[in-house]
Amino acid sequence: MSGNLFTDLYQVKASMFGGQSGAEEVAALRQEVLGTIAADGKPEKLRYLMFKMTNRCNSDCEYCPHAIRRTGNEIKNDISKEIILQTIQEAAQLGVDAISVNGGEPLVRSDILEIIQAIINAGIVPVLMTNGLLLPKMWRQLGESGLKYVIISFDSLVKEVYEKQRGCSFEQALAGIDAAVQMQKTFPNVEVHVSSVLTRDNQDDFIQLVKFMSDRGIKIHISPFHNYLQLEEEISITKREEIETLVEKLLEMKRNGYLIASSAGFIRHLTEFFCGGKTVPDGYQCKIGYTNLFVDAHQNVRPCWSEAIGPVGVLGQDSLVDIWNSPLMQACRKKMLACRCEGCWYMCTGEVTMLLDDILD
Repeated sequence: MSGNLFTDLYQVKASMFGGQSGAEEVAALRQEVLGTIAADGKPEKLRYLMFKMTNRCNSDCEYCPHAIRRTGNEIKNDISKEIILQTIQEAAQLGVDAISVNGGEPLVRSDILEIIQAIINAGIVPVLMTNGLLLPKMWRQLGESGLKYVIISFDSLVKEVYEKQRGCSFEQALAGIDAAVQMQKTFPNVEVHVSSVLTRDNQDDFIQLVKFMSDRGIKIHISPFHNYLQLEEEISITKREEIETLVEKLLEMKRNGYLIASSAGFIRHLTEFFCGGKTVPDGYQCKIGYTNLFVDAHQNVRPCWSEAIGPVGVLGQDSLVDIWNSPLMQACRKKMLACRCEGCWYMCTGEVTMLLDDILD
C-alpha cells in the first residue's frame, strides 16, 4: 500500500492494539466516509483529533504564531489536564483513531507523560508533534509510556538555514533527532517522522535532508510554506523551474525507496501551489470535515485551522460528541467540501483527502 502519515498511523494502531491490518482499516474508512458524503449524511465517527494542548513554545520559528518572538501577540495558555482527560474520553466515545499531542511545544507541559498514557489507555494512538529540543532528556520516558508515533519539526541540515527558520540551536535540534533514533532502536515498533517546511531558503539542500533522514530510518513529510502571517520577508519558492526539478527528484526518490512519507499525489501539487496560484488542485473537494476536529490552545474546537471557517464549539462548555453532531459542524463540512475558504495544502488536511480519494499515487 502506498503510504502517507495516515496509512502509517493505522500500521501503528495495529501494532499497539491489534485488530485489522492498516490496509483493511484504510479501506473501511474510505468506504465509510465516501458513503456518508454520497448520502449527504453526518459521519458517525470522528477519526483524528488535532489537539494543541499548549501554545507555549521553546523555539522561535519564523512562520509560527506561537514563536517566542510573537509572545506578545497572544495570551499563553495550557489547557487544563482535567479538560484534556475529559476530552480524551469523549474522543474515545466517537471512535477516534489518533490524537495529535501538539502545541506550541507539548513537551514543555509537566504532565505530558500522564496525558500520553491516558490516550493509550483509551485505546487511541497518541501522535507526538514536537520540535525535538527536549527529546534528549525525555526519549526514554516517552518510550516507556508506550508512545509509538513521533513527528519532529526539522527543516534543514544547513545550520544557518535551520536556525533562521526555526530560531533555535541547530546542535540541540540535531541531538533531538539522535534521541529519536535511540528511542526507535530501544523500543519496538516506534514510528519516527520528520516534518519539514519547504521554503525558498531550504529547497537547495532538501534532497540531502531526505537522504540524511532515510539513512536513519526516519520518514520525511513535506509541508509547503504558507504565508498566512504575512511575513515581511517572502520565503515562498517563486521560480517554477526550480520547484519542478525538486518535485521530480522527490518523486523519483520515493519510487526508489527513500523514506518520503508525503504521498506522490501531495508532492505533485507543490509546483502549482508555489507557482501556479492554486492552493489546492483543480476539482479538489476537502473532506477533512468528515474525519477531523482541531482544538486550539484556548479550547476552541474547529473543523480546520482556517479562519474562514471559524470555531464550532468550546471544550469545557460543549461536549465533543455534541460538537461533532451539531448542525453547525454539518454546515461547515459542506462549506469545506466546496472549498469555500482560503485553501491550504497542509499534510494534516491535504493528505487526508488524498487518502480518501485513493490518489496517494
